[in-house]
Amino acid sequence: MTEVTIRKRHKKDGEVMYEYRFEIASIDGKRQWKTKCGFKTMTEARREGKAALLAYEQAGQIVVKDRISVADFLSYWMENDCMIELKPTTIKNYKKTVEKILEPKIGSYRLKSLTREILQALIIDLFDQGYSYNSLTSIKGVLTKSMNFALDNHYITNSPAVRLKIPKNKIPKVPTRSAPHYYIDRETMSKVFERFPETSPSHIPLKLGYECGLRLGEVFGLCWDDVDFKNKVIYINRQVQWYQDRERTSLSKVEKNGTSESGDGFWYFAPPKYNSYRKVEISNELADLLFREQARQSRASEYYGIYYTYYYSECAISINGETPKTVNGINRISKDENGYPVHFVCIRDNGTFISPRTMQHVSRVIKKEITKQFDFHSLRKTHASMLAEMGVEQKYIQTRLGHANLDMTINVYECTTDMMRERGRSALNRLYI
Repeated sequence: MTEVTIRKRHKKDGEVMYEYRFEIASIDGKRQWKTKCGFKTMTEARREGKAALLAYEQAGQIVVKDRISVADFLSYWMENDCMIELKPTTIKNYKKTVEKILEPKIGSYRLKSLTREILQALIIDLFDQGYSYNSLTSIKGVLTKSMNFALDNHYITNSPAVRLKIPKNKIPKVPTRSAPHYYIDRETMSKVFERFPETSPSHIPLKLGYECGLRLGEVFGLCWDDVDFKNKVIYINRQVQWYQDRERTSLSKVEKNGTSESGDGFWYFAPPKYNSYRKVEISNELADLLFREQARQSRASEYYGIYYTYYYSECAISINGETPKTVNGINRISKDENGYPVHFVCIRDNGTFISPRTMQHVSRVIKKEITKQFDFHSLRKTHASMLAEMGVEQKYIQTRLGHANLDMTINVYECTTDMMRERGRSALNRLYI
């Protein structure tokens, strides 16, 4: 092992400072040295020099930012790692986690002083504050990814985010926070479909949520290429997301919100959540409804002629679980005819794209006129519960809804319905005869 040497240096004003120096790997046969100056004492220079030499010998590179704060490092990580490979929605969620949780909690720490104990205590503290299991999983993921980046780039010599655990058999001090979702009975849904009949642009999105359990972005990302009428299945190959321009003006928000115009933002295709590419069986009734809708759109395009709106994507859309093609992680949707034609299932008579945001208006109408216990995601919960009522295997429900794990299917979306209670009561009466 080479040795660290210390030299006294002088500034122009005569002030004394110290520099450490040690030899590193030769390049093209020429000896190379690593130096750093600016230390006030010889002891400090020697201590820092030995630490730098140790890091070099272990990792092959000098840890030059050993005093960086966690807050500054996370900003650097977001800019130099996340922005390169992650989709905008993920970046937005990571940024929210960093700014709202990690920076206030641990941002003032020096990166090199972080330990597993500190991060584990953070997870437990957030659990006690009522953060849900899914939220804690996301926070843990951000910690793991960022610390791995720090390790790979020699900011630290070992990751403090290894083997972090989320409490499971512990009662939080504050009840877990989660948005309420409801089971919607058949009578209520009949009223909903009466209010938004087949002629309404909102009818098919509601049907796809209720009868297939699709997520909102999956509903509005569905294209006719994904519908197999012969086998009565639809393929979930993508979702739509909105790219928000950070410099967007208030006037632009008013002008462009709820439209497919790019303006200061635009719609784009992204993989389904959890990359849950899947095949979803549909009923004969829903297949007939979609067939009628496709025929209606064909007639409408002929009627509107040059005034009919068509859409294109920057890259060809993925079919049947193919790896989606993107430009910088985005497959932008526009009216640029130089792109690839996109034939949406959910459009208006003149071909214009129906924004997922229209479901906010639909939910407000339903809450005002039919039932206060409604939001679009409740259709997904209801679908899972109805399948469970019929005795469908939980694994099938998980696969159909595209959940990351079976616990999510059981704990989050299934609820105990009247039919389930009646079956349970009947089984108990037979059990002890």
